[in-house]
Amino acid sequence: MSAVDIGALVGFCFAAVEFVLFGIFLRRAKAREETGRGPRALNWLRWAQLVIYPVIGSLVGAAVTGKFGG
Repeated sequence: MSAVDIGALVGFCFAAVEFVLFGIFLRRAKAREETGRGPRALNWLRWAQLVIYPVIGSLVGAAVTGKFGG
């Protein structure tokens, strides 16, 4: 496993933990009957970070080892 793969995996693990945490926050907001842009933005963010964090992790892994492709 390369450093890029490890970085992507670590990024995905962070994203998965935050996905669950933000889901808990959204459930609490729904229980309080909150509506508006806040809960919608939080839900959009929790899905987007499942893609963004692994990409950032792979870039950091490549930067640490100095191997950007090939």
